[in-house]
Amino acid sequence: MSVDSTIPSNRRVARSNPGPPKNNLASGSRASQRRRFGRNVVGPESELNLMMRESTDGFTLIEILVSIAVVTLIVVSVSRLLDGTILLIDLGNRRAEADNQVRRFLDRIAIDFDQMLLRSDVDYYLKTPANPEPGNDQIAFFSEVPGYYPSTCSQSPISLVGYRLNGRHCAERLGKGLLWNGVSSINAPIVFQPQTIIGTWPAATNDMADSDYEIAAANIFRFEYYYLLKGGRSSTTPWDVAAGHTTPDGMRDVTAIPVAIATIDPKSRVLLSDAQLTTLATRMNDFAISMGPGDLPAQWQSALDSSSDMPRPAVSGIRIHSRYLDLKHSP
Repeated sequence: MSVDSTIPSNRRVARSNPGPPKNNLASGSRASQRRRFGRNVVGPESELNLMMRESTDGFTLIEILVSIAVVTLIVVSVSRLLDGTILLIDLGNRRAEADNQVRRFLDRIAIDFDQMLLRSDVDYYLKTPANPEPGNDQIAFFSEVPGYYPSTCSQSPISLVGYRLNGRHCAERLGKGLLWNGVSSINAPIVFQPQTIIGTWPAATNDMADSDYEIAAANIFRFEYYYLLKGGRSSTTPWDVAAGHTTPDGMRDVTAIPVAIATIDPKSRVLLSDAQLTTLATRMNDFAISMGPGDLPAQWQSALDSSSDMPRPAVSGIRIHSRYLDLKHSP
């Protein structure tokens, strides 16, 4: 008897007809869906609902609107930040431009003061008790620097140098080159006392026109100077009254001339009229002997800060500079 004959006939039929295979893929898919959605899934209808839900998931209208609002807020904030940065950079560039111009102007004055002719027999046009010069100051003196000479030979090393502000709020420098004595009967050489600068060259002491004046710095609307005496005291008089002196006498009592300047950058200048700039200049006090070091620029800045009748962007473009310019006395 063979081995197959020992197996019941019904079992042999079952082996020969195993029936349709189980759908393991579908079963595994349902199991994974159960784990994925955290719920029991029963029947083909539930599978269809899950498939439809997976295919239709997305952003709602409220979520889209909130996203747009957040993006808009970020863009606006970044734009404002960029605008503020651009304004700060522009203001810094304007101030740097004005500072460079004033620095060159003060360097030019320092050279002229350093070479000032310090002699008791020559004249100076200065601020004195008899000539207080309220408002913007003016100065003229002889200096050993080149100037604009007449078209002739025999040029001397001496020039008549002067500084003033014109009606257009620009600083002007006079550099009148002088000839040697006796060379020309038309062009005056250096004069000695009792002859004076104001009597020989009136344009050096007022606002008269002179071909030897040139623009030294634009947009300067306030110019003030005073004297630092050898004892360390600041004064509006170019000599030491306590020592009994009554004349400059070669500026023997003056060790330095402090200078204060107020300037405005070109872009801020267009926001103010000439009358407004003049008004600001009148609010900036002259130097007084009661002031200590740094008091004059501080008073000027306070006057600017309290000028509520002027455009603030224009006032913020005003810069105040001060420098002590030494005189070179012979040992």
